[in-house]
Amino acid sequence: MAEACQHWASAFKANEPARWLSLIGTSGTGKTHCCKALWQYAKEKSDWSKFDYFPKVIYWPDFVHQLRATNAFEMRNEMKRWPVLFLDDVGSERDPSGFAAEELHTLLGCRMDRWTLITSNKDLDGLNSVDARIASRLIRGKNVCVSVTGQDFSTR
Repeated sequence: MAEACQHWASAFKANEPARWLSLIGTSGTGKTHCCKALWQYAKEKSDWSKFDYFPKVIYWPDFVHQLRATNAFEMRNEMKRWPVLFLDDVGSERDPSGFAAEELHTLLGCRMDRWTLITSNKDLDGLNSVDARIASRLIRGKNVCVSVTGQDFSTR
């Protein structure tokens, strides 16, 4: 995980073609912590002058709730173009209707050539069962998907 984060940060700093880093797997292993550090670095180095919404970490389950309850679609549409996006805890939302999976697929489909960070407590098979298109995008092209296993830090 640390090596993948270092490679992502180095590629971002060197202005290489954009890529995704997805950290998936066991809860409590530092996935969000590592991606937040990368997000902070990339956010500070990016130009946000063209955007109406303030860049922030997107906690995906909460954002899905906002999409269902209010008109957060304008923000979702803007997030498609953000220089860097961090989606935290993808796949943990309750989604019997398939709404969240469809919204995620729509968003990710527009981000293939943009810097993106994703965390999930599901493994690749679990994400594939949510939507095979989403799982495929995590490993497509230069995108890197790291499976993180280990004991939850809080229960050690």
